[in-house]
Amino acid sequence: MEKIKQLLKEISRKYKILLIIILLIVSSCIVIITEQIVGNIELKKLEARPLLEWEEGKREGNKCKILITVTNADGIETIQFPDGDILNCNNKKIVGIDYEVEDRVSYDFIIKLEGNEEKTETVYWEIPRIKGEYILKDGIYLNKPDLTGYKSEYTRYLKYNAESIVPANWIYDEEPEDWYNYTEGQWANIYVEAEGPEVYYVWIPRYCFKLDQENQRSDVKFIDVYNNYKDAEGNTIYWEELEKEGYQVPEAFAFNQIEIPGYWGMKYLPGDNTTPSTINYDFAVTKGLITIKNIKLNTNITNQNPIKKYTVAVNGKIIKTIESEEELINISQQVIEINTEDNSERIINVTGLNENGEVVGSMTKKYSPAVVNPPELNEFNQETTFYVTYDENGNEHSTIPISQPAPEGWYEYGYGEWANIVTRNNGLETYYTWIPRYEFTLDQNNQRSTVKFLLGTTTDADEGYQIPEAFTFNGQELTGYWAAKYTLSNETAPRYDTEVVATNMSIRTKGITGIEREEGKIYKYHINGEYKGEKTVASDEFEYTDLESNTKYTIQIEIRNSATDEYLGSIVKQIRTIDANKPELTGFNTKDVDEEGNKLPVTYYVLYDEEGNERIGEKIENDGSNMPGGWYDYTNSKWANVVVTDGTIEDNQIKNATNTTYYTWIPRYEFRIESSQYQQTNVGRTEVRFLEGTTTEADEGYQIPEAFSFNNQELTGYWAMKYTIQ
Repeated sequence: MEKIKQLLKEISRKYKILLIIILLIVSSCIVIITEQIVGNIELKKLEARPLLEWEEGKREGNKCKILITVTNADGIETIQFPDGDILNCNNKKIVGIDYEVEDRVSYDFIIKLEGNEEKTETVYWEIPRIKGEYILKDGIYLNKPDLTGYKSEYTRYLKYNAESIVPANWIYDEEPEDWYNYTEGQWANIYVEAEGPEVYYVWIPRYCFKLDQENQRSDVKFIDVYNNYKDAEGNTIYWEELEKEGYQVPEAFAFNQIEIPGYWGMKYLPGDNTTPSTINYDFAVTKGLITIKNIKLNTNITNQNPIKKYTVAVNGKIIKTIESEEELINISQQVIEINTEDNSERIINVTGLNENGEVVGSMTKKYSPAVVNPPELNEFNQETTFYVTYDENGNEHSTIPISQPAPEGWYEYGYGEWANIVTRNNGLETYYTWIPRYEFTLDQNNQRSTVKFLLGTTTDADEGYQIPEAFTFNGQELTGYWAAKYTLSNETAPRYDTEVVATNMSIRTKGITGIEREEGKIYKYHINGEYKGEKTVASDEFEYTDLESNTKYTIQIEIRNSATDEYLGSIVKQIRTIDANKPELTGFNTKDVDEEGNKLPVTYYVLYDEEGNERIGEKIENDGSNMPGGWYDYTNSKWANVVVTDGTIEDNQIKNATNTTYYTWIPRYEFRIESSQYQQTNVGRTEVRFLEGTTTEADEGYQIPEAFSFNNQELTGYWAMKYTIQ
């Protein structure tokens, strides 16, 4: 029996060994088959790739570092570079090469493949460009103005006549033949209207310039997107030669590393206009109806140039004309009603034409102020250089040398009146315009720019803005220079005062205060010089609506005797339409437990209904992506609140908590103590205005609390602890 058992064990052992051998053989086969499958897949991938491909790397000027990849499934023997050097590739299937290329230059690479003939592959790299149209116009080549992105119903050509720049057609029509003439210094201009406020733009064709630091002048040449200059005879001076001569191209013509043919520079024309407009009117917009009435004329102008026709346009389209003699004589009594489908924003334009169809005037525009670096005149000849001014008819006056005090009204950038001078020497007259230091940001989609003037020689640009290189010469920062064109208030202690509050699209004034507040007065409300309505009760509030967001407005409340219309005084204030800074949530915890599994306090949104009842919302996300609607509305004193608790949330309430703390978001703001607070303590107020971002520039008379500066860092706001429940 023992022998039988021993025999069975021996047989079992041999079978086990045989089974192991079989398994090893099968495993080896699987590995080999798998390697073959993977190899075939990789081979097919290699065969599918192009022989030569490349990707762009770091770009410097007109040169760029690229990574070239050569791929062949059979192997690569050699690669001959454009300069003749040969790289031995040892039959590798993939070869990577770092190479530097220049703009618009072709590079041929000769590739010898394993068992095949040589193949030539070409690499061609070009700087991204918006080509534009470089045309000959009035004796010079320049890039034609591009109106892409502008809405035709909002945008109108401005063209030159014998006296000034005047409105022409809206841009849905063909451009006027005499729209611009850069040879004569007449730049292409347009303006965009939206319910009264107008923004003016001037087309800045791509140019290069060379500065004369000694005289603070510049030589400017209009160039194509390849930076080449062509004269009137068609002779081309290439950029290589211009660059050697010291010419530079402003950074404004490269946006997101794309070279552009030009851009629309915004001209800021805000502020009070001290000269009455030729035409003004009142209008009201209600649901389904626009009413225009009380058309007023500046008779000092219209008596000399009578209006024979009025056009009324809405959204860039003329929908009514007034031509009858009776209507013209009684124009102030005319009430024009325009039916609309909805109560959305509208462009309303009233233009008066004379008997020749020429523009006599149009409605008053809204403007904003500008503070710029004053013109520097030290380097000009004091006796042969003259101030240039223009009267209301556009006639030039230039008889006062710069050795004398400047004439009144020489310039006012807030009104679009630029500082001009003329140098006269041996019969040669040269005109210059002062370009104050500015910063700008470009909108590539619409090819427009937003411009802000800067004081002094600061090199600190706002976020998203840049300062043109033209304001830096030989390592020296300039306050401005003499060459081409651009555009970008003071408070007293009144006898009357009011508190002003702004939202992002409206401004509201509260009741009138002051030591002379009494009955029998009428209060007339204006914004940027335009009449908006009136009140007879001093405690009433007034709201300016449908305003542009993030725009500074000048409001005026004119106080008159209600019986005699005698002027008694004014309240004038400036305020920007802006929302409070968004709450910053990055510092709060959003995890329920720590790495060791211990429960952590979690942060939740806190919401309140109209009755003040509290409701706990969702757990916050640090990026604020799940902020609930109606969480806060600072314009209506509804503040953002959060709660940090170790409890649980059941039915929007906190349960089983041992520690709960509430916080309120305090957005960055400025404040001032109103004069009335000192003289009428019972009605005096502290006026608060929210600020954008981390600006440290407070309006005149205002100050920013120190709480918004922490460890030398400016804060957009901070979370103030309300209370803790334990």
